[in-house]
Amino acid sequence: MGEPRCLQADCAFRPGAHTVRVTLARAALRVEVEAHGTADLWRGEFDAAFIEDLTRKTGNFKQFGIFCSMLESALTQSSESVSLELLTYSDLETLHSRKVGAITRPPPSSSSPLNTKRYLILIYSVEFDRIHYPLPLPYAGRPDLVALVRELQEQLAQLRTQRLDETQHLRDALWRALEEKRAAEARHQREYQRLAAELTQAKASEQRLQLRVKNLTAELASYRRGRQKSASPAPRPQERRSASLESHRSSRGHPSPRSLSPAGSRPPRFDPTAFVRARQRRQKEAELRK
Repeated sequence: MGEPRCLQADCAFRPGAHTVRVTLARAALRVEVEAHGTADLWRGEFDAAFIEDLTRKTGNFKQFGIFCSMLESALTQSSESVSLELLTYSDLETLHSRKVGAITRPPPSSSSPLNTKRYLILIYSVEFDRIHYPLPLPYAGRPDLVALVRELQEQLAQLRTQRLDETQHLRDALWRALEEKRAAEARHQREYQRLAAELTQAKASEQRLQLRVKNLTAELASYRRGRQKSASPAPRPQERRSASLESHRSSRGHPSPRSLSPAGSRPPRFDPTAFVRARQRRQKEAELRK
């Protein structure tokens, strides 16, 4: 067992309704029984050695931890194998006499301490037998009202302190949650501003690229027009010499050889050099257009 555990339950014994309080510790057991009608109180404390010796005398030995678990099960009514009963000394003697078949002893006098005792009986029911483990509880009198009020006030103060601590804990948790929410909102705001600035920069960069593409397109068109003009055929040297000769002959009054031959009498001679140059010029123009 770890920390002490306190259990409480109302039980309907034959003498009447009682409240049973049990405190379970590592090596000690405390039992307290209070009568509802009279407020009489019986209390007993038992160590592990006493409990194990008690169970050994009954012929059905139980370790202290096992006995405490059985007592807890009987108090919570979580098992049908164990139950509780409250007896006086006379009741216990009668039960013992019936079990062993002896003659019943006369009850003790009213002034005897045995007459004021109570015995909390833990009954363990097995298949063909019932084992009784009696816990003797000396009479503890009736509770002092002044002490009871003082104890209740102390419990109330403890509850108030505990409630204040829990309230403060909840306030601190709420404050931390609010701070985390504010920090998250601030991070989101900064992230939004950063993304907005990046978007603005991206739009400006896109506009600059579009303007550059437009300028390059205009430069390319101007370059193509200039190339087409520079690619027009220039007169060959032979033709320039022929033209100057004809112009010289005309100035001296001599007809040119072409004017002497009848029109259409001789087709123009094929010039392979001019053909190759014309084909190269057309290929360059096609490449420039592409």
